[in-house]
Amino acid sequence: MTSTPHAASPQLRPPAGERYPAFKRHIPERLFYLLPALMWLALAIRYRSLTLPSAANPAMEAGGLWGESKSQGLDLFGPLGRAQLARFACLQCDADAPLDCALAAMAEAGLDFPVVAKPDRGYQGWGVRLIQRAEDLAAYLAVQPPGAAVLLQELVDLPGEAGIFYLRHPDQARGRIVSMAFVYPPHVIGDGRRSVAQLVQADKVLRPNSAIYRGRHPESWETVPGPGAFHVLTNARSARLGAVYRDALPLVTPQLEALIDEISREIPDFHFGRFDIRFRSPEDLGAARDFRILELNGAGAEMLHFWAGDGTLRQAYRALWRQYRWLFAIGATMRARGARPVGLRGMIRLQRQQEALRRIYPPSS
Repeated sequence: MTSTPHAASPQLRPPAGERYPAFKRHIPERLFYLLPALMWLALAIRYRSLTLPSAANPAMEAGGLWGESKSQGLDLFGPLGRAQLARFACLQCDADAPLDCALAAMAEAGLDFPVVAKPDRGYQGWGVRLIQRAEDLAAYLAVQPPGAAVLLQELVDLPGEAGIFYLRHPDQARGRIVSMAFVYPPHVIGDGRRSVAQLVQADKVLRPNSAIYRGRHPESWETVPGPGAFHVLTNARSARLGAVYRDALPLVTPQLEALIDEISREIPDFHFGRFDIRFRSPEDLGAARDFRILELNGAGAEMLHFWAGDGTLRQAYRALWRQYRWLFAIGATMRARGARPVGLRGMIRLQRQQEALRRIYPPSS
């Protein structure tokens, strides 16, 4: 999920209840994904290709499975999708005057400060920064590796965020929304007794990121939120940083599904992926109005609803198994139509490239 910062619009608070599923609190991430890795391997044996899902969305680099360019996916949008898309500019960090090039690209795209800067080949919110002025942008560009691409995007002043997962089999005329989750920033709820620091230390999910939260808002780290107060730790809404998810599929309306389907069918050979969006209110989203698309994630995207606080391990694995079966089946159909999956060497190259970039990206804000 994107971890784009947001402007100071009113927060949408998650419903009461557990913030994280029990399995997230008790099972390390690598151990959690062991069974899904075996699911993937079983399907790869059945379909005779480990990288077959990269053929599911042939117009996207590697089908959007790993290490793809964000801007390349956004450039595929048709007229209807572009009307909902947050404005953006993409630039290469290899110019003699990177700030001048960036300002020119912003002007051409109709962008003004503040903007959100993020790596074009980003991952889990690494390197996402809120840029308030030209000096901030110059500093951000100065730490980018030579030749890296950076995405500059308008700051969308809408309080809600959602991940909408879309699926359309190539043999079907229309697709559908198979998952929608609302995404909330990492936060604590005050009890009137403990400080923000103590509330973070008491939470097993938040504790490993305490240094990050303190760095974001040092002025409030030792303050004591009142009973029931909603205190945001960071505006970056990333699972890595402790974002909170709620299943919102029951709120999908025919109007919203129809619009997402139309936008998706404008994208050449797009069958499987997740739209990360910002919206004004659940009611507006249901009416298919007042929302903006931030990112399009392809074959490597994950449904987010099973990370809700009331989710179970069984539900999570069932959702992933269903997702992988859809993905391989779509890839097989597209392969039969002439689409070529990325080879294993090509996928390893993309993975290594992304990992190398991740190590040198600046901290998120």
